[in-house]
Amino acid sequence: MKKTLIALAVLGAAAGVAHAQSNVTIYGVADIGFVKESDKKMAMGENINNRLGFMGSEDLGGGLKATFQLEQRFNLFDGTQKGNEFDGASNLGLAGASWGQVRFGRVNNLSVETIRKFDPFDQYGVGGMFENNLRSARISNTTRYDSPVWSGFQFGASYTLEAPGQATPVAATKNAGYALTLKYNNGPLALAANYDKAADSNDSNNWNLGAAYSFGPLKVSALYEQAKTGAGFAGGNWTAGAVDVKEKIWLLGAAYKVGAGVINASYGQYKIKDLADSTDKKFAIGYTHNLSKRTSVYANIAHTKYDNNSVLNASATDDSSTAYQVGMTHKF
Repeated sequence: MKKTLIALAVLGAAAGVAHAQSNVTIYGVADIGFVKESDKKMAMGENINNRLGFMGSEDLGGGLKATFQLEQRFNLFDGTQKGNEFDGASNLGLAGASWGQVRFGRVNNLSVETIRKFDPFDQYGVGGMFENNLRSARISNTTRYDSPVWSGFQFGASYTLEAPGQATPVAATKNAGYALTLKYNNGPLALAANYDKAADSNDSNNWNLGAAYSFGPLKVSALYEQAKTGAGFAGGNWTAGAVDVKEKIWLLGAAYKVGAGVINASYGQYKIKDLADSTDKKFAIGYTHNLSKRTSVYANIAHTKYDNNSVLNASATDDSSTAYQVGMTHKF
């Protein structure tokens, strides 16, 4: 009798745990491959960022839900952690079917999250588009709001607190940050417009526009982005006496579905205006083959032609570079 009661108690406890966790989702990406760049030895790397995440919600009644997300980023080739322990996300929020969702903590930057969808390579790997100095995929100390979708339209906004009164960043760079986004995605057409001001950046700001249209298996896209980095904050670091930096990026892309795979291609330019003007150009092409709904293999190649005054070229002798990448991705 005692053994039966103990067994029932154990089963009851297990059922309670299972019920408590029924609204929790464990997800992630495991991606690894090989990357070979001009004048560099072959190395292991990734295309899509490796991650392990936990997200879930609790029904509070009346259509209201409490939500949370915790996400780690890591290097699969050596098991080391990237950034903070939950560098990918760490937030808590509320969601309602009629008014949308609000989250508090570390969240995706609306501008980056939105515009990267118009890059056939999703800003990943060697084929990803040029990135400006203000790009930050995730931002901390932020309140983010996402509206419901109305006939394909969606609105988003965020507000980021300035850093507390520490010695860094210096007083001249301190400011609160905010972002606004408007998206449309309905049928073959997708459009997006974003504006954001980075926190603690001497009022540095960025705006971008994106458009895409699908013709059956072919999807074509275009985007334009312009960033202005406030004097003294060039490159994300305080420099006394520095000048404003203006960066302009545009990209044309195409993705063509063929059988179980997709061919991606893009051409883009990066222009910067500071003490010396320069224009860099990049062409990328790649193929991803889906072995299943969750597992795929990929091969990408990108060629970049650097301007004589390029700030992106780490080599003092070569005016161009070519990068090759092959690997495998599993999503769970």
